[in-house]
Amino acid sequence: ELPIIIVSSLDQVEDLARVQAVLDEAFAIVPKGAGPVVLAARFNFSIHRLGVTEEYLDMIDRFAVPRAEDTLVARMLRGEVALQRGEYEVALKDLTEVAEVAPAVGNPALALYHAKTGNPDKAAALLEDALAGTATNDPRRRAWMELQLGLIALERGQFQVAMDHLQDADRELAGWWLVQEHIAEVHNRRSAHDKAIAIYEELVRTVDLPQHMDALAGLYRHTGAPEKAAELIARADARWEQQLARFPESAMGHGLQHHLQFGTPQRALELALANHAARSGGDAQVLLARAHLKAGQPAEALAVAERALATPYRSAALHDVAAKAHAALGHTAAAEEQVALCFAINPAYSSDDHSH
Repeated sequence: ELPIIIVSSLDQVEDLARVQAVLDEAFAIVPKGAGPVVLAARFNFSIHRLGVTEEYLDMIDRFAVPRAEDTLVARMLRGEVALQRGEYEVALKDLTEVAEVAPAVGNPALALYHAKTGNPDKAAALLEDALAGTATNDPRRRAWMELQLGLIALERGQFQVAMDHLQDADRELAGWWLVQEHIAEVHNRRSAHDKAIAIYEELVRTVDLPQHMDALAGLYRHTGAPEKAAELIARADARWEQQLARFPESAMGHGLQHHLQFGTPQRALELALANHAARSGGDAQVLLARAHLKAGQPAEALAVAERALATPYRSAALHDVAAKAHAALGHTAAAEEQVALCFAINPAYSSDDHSH
């Protein structure tokens, strides 16, 4: 089973706390080194506690007679941790070896590596193969893979392809909020703001997550409802601070985006630096560069972007932030080059989508 499916709805603080409490109780009543070690590793990876994840993976390595399945999952998680940290050679090696031994398990994870490193065609092909081999009575797994295919298409500006995959994911697992929020994102990027707002309003009412409040607030601002936006921003801010206090790693990504869009430059940069310290891969580097720009530090932003560009990581957002940093420093030709590279990846790219 794909680890992300197990934990993908555990974004609310109380849900995370309940899982942590159950794990703590389980480990308290078993000998040291025993217990639900694999589940603990998966849970901690899902909330971006990479160091704690590795501690549990080390425990698996010390099992006297490890199950082959556990060893395989541990190797995959090590590859995924390496990807989060920007250790791309290690990630590719580990994930490729898992995929060779167990394609059904490894190919989806390997696909995400290729999606992050500039080969979306290969990523999509791996996911399509995995999807074709997944039983129809496994809707969660099928929905997760359709979702990933939708996200790959979305990052390429292929909005109809993205929508087709997301709607297929919704048919597999109706009402999954993670799919619904990305359907809303496609509507938003197509300027169908009324449809996006309707979905986000329902998500705020039923799921009550701060990232949906942020998305809806951005759309309210764009469509001329600043009072509604302000109320949601305040609610989301309180929720992000609560989650950052109790489960900081789990909230850094979306919480940082909240402060990049609505907060102060100082708080955004503080969170961006902490996020980068926790997981220093390309996604975190892009967010850190954006925070430096927000703080009026284009030279620092460019330095971060150039470090990311020196790795295999590639995204339209990376080229966009590099272009903005170059432009702020008066590097016109370099900025134009980065803009061209951005649109080569995603011809419909916009850093102002009103909801992120």
